[in-house]
Amino acid sequence: MKFTKIALTIFCSMALFCGCAKDSDIVLKINDKNISRAEFYGDFNKIKNVQLKNAPKELQKDDSYTVIALKERYLNDVIVRTLLEQEFEKRKIEASEKEIKDKKAQIIAQIGSEEQFNNILKENQISEQRLNSDMANEVKIAKLIDSLGAKEATNSEVEKYYKQNKLQFTMPERVKVSHILFDTNPESLKRKITDADKEAKLSTSDIDKKVKEEIARKEKLAQEVRQKALNNPKNFAQLATQYSEDPGTAQKGGDLGFITRNQVVKEFGDAAFSQKVGTISPIVKSQFGEHIIYVTDKAAAGVQSLSDVKNDLKAYLTEQKKIQALQKLIENLKANAKIEYVDSNLSPDSIKKQLEEALPKQLDFQKKQGAPKSKLKILDKNQKENQK
Repeated sequence: MKFTKIALTIFCSMALFCGCAKDSDIVLKINDKNISRAEFYGDFNKIKNVQLKNAPKELQKDDSYTVIALKERYLNDVIVRTLLEQEFEKRKIEASEKEIKDKKAQIIAQIGSEEQFNNILKENQISEQRLNSDMANEVKIAKLIDSLGAKEATNSEVEKYYKQNKLQFTMPERVKVSHILFDTNPESLKRKITDADKEAKLSTSDIDKKVKEEIARKEKLAQEVRQKALNNPKNFAQLATQYSEDPGTAQKGGDLGFITRNQVVKEFGDAAFSQKVGTISPIVKSQFGEHIIYVTDKAAAGVQSLSDVKNDLKAYLTEQKKIQALQKLIENLKANAKIEYVDSNLSPDSIKKQLEEALPKQLDFQKKQGAPKSKLKILDKNQKENQK
């Protein structure tokens, strides 16, 4: 079982509120903080547009179950975020410019590259100012959690969890691989060529011709790079950094770490699992383009030993303690807060009623669209949770 660090922040790319609205514009009051209609719905609509941009038009309507449920989650985020901001001020918790800069660098390193990081910001319409606010909140919430006194998981707690959850540590066959990707996907190349044609001088046939030429160029380059890798496999990481078009792994020398078959597309998995350790694959074509695969290790299926997972498991259980401490604090803050729903449509009772009225319409729409029954059951389960 592989554990990954769980994000503790609940700020998640949302702007902070200035609390300077006129009384007639206020939709929500949280202790001494006023939230205006423009602030609330301005940010909510941005989030809605990003998260539902590929959803059917019916599900993007303001009275749809999907939008109302999203608004309910956003409303809770606004309340929790505001209460935590007030707690930061009360405890005099601040974030320095260096801490913000370091946090940003840490996240970029986790994502893989600054280019990929910037693409995520663009896709989610996150400005530089909002990013800095979010990074500051990441730092402050980490300091707040540290001040709550959550203790590190003990060895006995780690051993107990391992013994009680052995099924979680059963691993399928895995291989450790690195790869070099050449983007030969026609649609991807077409988009790049079209985007570069700022003045729209190219005709459809011109673009198609350029796509074919680019595919041929990259196929030839892939063969040349593969030969270089065959000549000296020790230089594979350097070749990946220089040539790979996979933004997530290029700067890491193409390293994908240990993978299972179900983590990658079939063509890639078939090639990787059939290779011997230390070998370079032939050119492997997939929907993403052409890959050169280097297998560096293999692990048979079986149960991971306690010694293999102890450090990751200890970090995971410690993280869980921190999350529980934060959740307890948030529950206490909400219980003691003075929250006034000036806009009655945002009150818990009103939201609950809106969800109840919207659910049958959405179920009917999904049935007409041929949605699997399992998804409908999940939706119904979520509705019941909202009613509790």
